[in-house]
Amino acid sequence: MYKFAVTLHVLAAVLVIGPLVLAALSGARAVRRHDPAGTRAAATMLSRANIGTVVVALLGFWAVSGSDRASFRTPWVVISITLWIVMGAVASALATPALRKAAKILDEGVPARPQAQASQPEGDESASPAQYSATATELAAKERLDHLIGRIASSGALVTLTAVAIVVFMVVKPFGD
Repeated sequence: MYKFAVTLHVLAAVLVIGPLVLAALSGARAVRRHDPAGTRAAATMLSRANIGTVVVALLGFWAVSGSDRASFRTPWVVISITLWIVMGAVASALATPALRKAAKILDEGVPARPQAQASQPEGDESASPAQYSATATELAAKERLDHLIGRIASSGALVTLTAVAIVVFMVVKPFGD
């Protein structure tokens, strides 16, 4: 029964953690492309995959409870559980809300590269009509979006690094088997 539990745990991890990491990383790209639909899709995938990690953890608990070599006091198990909690917290408390806020800002229409309003002498019509000048509201929205991109990218990187660390601990099993 132990091998069956481990097999289900690994299979669930592959099917759930992969999309979790992908959503965390692709969300920042969707925001940079000014793609509100892609940003919302990344937020939805991240949220659902994060919920799916609970199934992965439960299967892991089942595998550990049936193991002769590891217990819930084994250091690599404790560290892996702690990292899973950190990963879930980062995904649900930082990355997902930031992606949703970014999608909302993108829906409102933020220019990709706003330029500050250039001062022109009155009556000077020599400025090209193709030249775009952003309003103060658009510049503020662009600034908020840039801040969110940083939050999304850093939290996505943290989700990825914690997932990699968990895999390393599960495979290498340092600090006792």
